[in-house]
Amino acid sequence: MATFASGLRTPFARYWLSGFLADFGDGVRLAAFPLLAAELTRSPAAVAAVTAVQGLPWLLLGGGLGVVVDRTDRRRLMVTVDTARAAVIVALAAAILAHSAGLWMIYLTAFVTGAGSALRDTAAVTCVPRLVQPDRLEQANARLIAGQIVGNELAGPAAGGWLFGLAAVLPFAVNAGTLGIAVLLLLTLPGVFGALPRQQGTRGASLWHDFTEGLRWLWQHPDMRDVTIVAGLVSALDAAWFAVLVLFVVRDLHRQPGAYGLLLAIGALGGVATGGVGAALTRRLGPWRSLLLGGAAMAATQAGLGLTGNVVVAAAMLFISSGAWALFNVTAVTMRQRQVPAALLGRVSSLFGTVTRGAEALGAVAGGALAAAAGIRAPMLAGAPPLAVAVTVLAWRHRRVTA
Repeated sequence: MATFASGLRTPFARYWLSGFLADFGDGVRLAAFPLLAAELTRSPAAVAAVTAVQGLPWLLLGGGLGVVVDRTDRRRLMVTVDTARAAVIVALAAAILAHSAGLWMIYLTAFVTGAGSALRDTAAVTCVPRLVQPDRLEQANARLIAGQIVGNELAGPAAGGWLFGLAAVLPFAVNAGTLGIAVLLLLTLPGVFGALPRQQGTRGASLWHDFTEGLRWLWQHPDMRDVTIVAGLVSALDAAWFAVLVLFVVRDLHRQPGAYGLLLAIGALGGVATGGVGAALTRRLGPWRSLLLGGAAMAATQAGLGLTGNVVVAAAMLFISSGAWALFNVTAVTMRQRQVPAALLGRVSSLFGTVTRGAEALGAVAGGALAAAAGIRAPMLAGAPPLAVAVTVLAWRHRRVTA
């Protein structure tokens, strides 16, 4: 216990734990929401809509979230967001206990908590440079992303499904509790998260002015613009095959549904492993080579997954793919934190998130349609070539820094 307490003495350690608890709670909730909806309706569309509603805020509000972040104290904003999310989740838990939780309440809770997650994620990116030295950004981001993977993809969903099996209210009670602890940890951080002074002539500027300022900066800087475009393509192509992965496991690999969860866990471990070595690898290779390596590995593993009928090979492909995605993401986040002016970081990060999350939603829809028309393996095999082309073009456009 003493060792654990001593480990939380640094502000970044407390910040990391706060983020992990929020992500873990998200994972618990994301697993429980469809299960709760399935108890109320037999409509597959109505159940699937719960997941869609949670991602909807990125499409509706994503580009403007950064304006809010850049104008406010980040710590106060995250405390407010997490407190509000906890209150909404407690209200849903109370309704579950009272047997009065309807679909409309589930959708409303999903949307509000999804909007809160989008706002918190945008603010979180801007906090890291204020807590660690510039030469430790890769290491800090690698640890944060590893925590996100464990919380959102491993421990959180597993706990959410198990808790729901005990009682429908438990996942939401745990989620509210983790958010409460996350808030307390945020309150212990130093007051270094305030909005930066605005430039002369921009004080009192409209929200629209702030939004377009961030959009202009992103468009006028080829490095960040190209990374954002490629990240959107990666998100779309990755979501396309992931949307039908469960069908691939059951129909093409001829495994029981339980194997799907095991393969997801193995894949997530690849991302966690990158959290341990990704920072050192990025420092050794440099940011551009790291991006290209991550993109090339994702293209290769996507093709390998589509061509294999062996579950062991599929597990290896998922492990490498998750690690490559984590490497790409760590590098892209660190590049933004280093290259984007601090006063614009929230806006540029929210635009990046809007592109990647929006592409992810569209990719999932396209992947399902392609699988229905051409077979389960089609999204995997069709996505690898354009991803490889995108990596090649990115390498050529930035050949001066990748040579």
